[in-house]
Amino acid sequence: MSSILAKTEFNAWTGRLVRRLRRRYNDHCIGIVTYHSVSARPSVFTDDTGLRIHPVAFERQIEYLESNFRPTALREVIAALEERRRLERAIVITFDDGYADNLRCAFPILYRRRIPMTVFPVASIIGNADLLWQHKLAWLIRYGHADRVGAAFSSAGYPPGHDGEQIADYARRCFRPDLPEILESVLEIAGTNGRTLAGRFRPYVEPDEVAKADPEFVEFGNHTLTHPVLSSLSGDRQRAEIAGGFDQIKRLTGRPPTSFAYPFGLKPHYSEVTEKLVVETGHRAALDMRRRINTGTRSPFDLSRKPAACGSQARFERMIEDWPDNAAARSTGRQQDIVRIGGF
Repeated sequence: MSSILAKTEFNAWTGRLVRRLRRRYNDHCIGIVTYHSVSARPSVFTDDTGLRIHPVAFERQIEYLESNFRPTALREVIAALEERRRLERAIVITFDDGYADNLRCAFPILYRRRIPMTVFPVASIIGNADLLWQHKLAWLIRYGHADRVGAAFSSAGYPPGHDGEQIADYARRCFRPDLPEILESVLEIAGTNGRTLAGRFRPYVEPDEVAKADPEFVEFGNHTLTHPVLSSLSGDRQRAEIAGGFDQIKRLTGRPPTSFAYPFGLKPHYSEVTEKLVVETGHRAALDMRRRINTGTRSPFDLSRKPAACGSQARFERMIEDWPDNAAARSTGRQQDIVRIGGF
């Protein structure tokens, strides 16, 4: 099949035929797609990150999923895997971090189609009591404080960075438990703090919105208290992050979260200790962001997600269809639109 794909143009009639055949062959695979922000308005926290999608583009992607797959609640997937049942053409739609627009913008689009969604909010910033550490860094870099951040990082023993992009990359790769405190100290030097900025911008969901969300269509999972790189923390600190998020979601919704989404979600970002703690703290499933195909009746603690391609419908469709980088695409000069996810 890979040799056929290498000669097949994605949007030609042959490509459409191959896609239908592959969907039939992979009928029992479970797709899980992840979004972050769905908003028409630019934001200092999501611009230049690929994490914000315009509502019109989002609706077009949802139409594609609804036309070619069966939108399914995450809790239904978990129950089926626990019972060793297979689902047909299941696709799950999830949202990470807890942006306010998840319920105010994305939910109405999905609700009109009766499509369920799962939101994984970072528990400590529900209600806009503070900013995520990534958003503190984004604000500092956007408003001209990259040099201050770089100096603070160097003083703390981080690799030196020369511009905002390098600093952001270092922060992700070299995360340490003291990083949020370092960023907060730089904000103080800049004359503000995380609480003030969160109150000003209010980018995150409010507690009453979480409490009042229709549980038939909106499920809330656990995404930790503060969104750290869990593998960088001690076991006790990991437990506090995971259990703290669990308790906060349970308190706001009246229901324990069934699923846990690893922050950042790649293999270096969590460990065997993390996996064990997810089970011990009462979750029934765990989801990474390793872009793997969920085939067969795998363990619900081994589910993988794919980040939605927010900049291009073509990229999104290829990602959903597991369409590899192929000769036909290269020959038309559109290699930049290809996202290699996996084989047939």
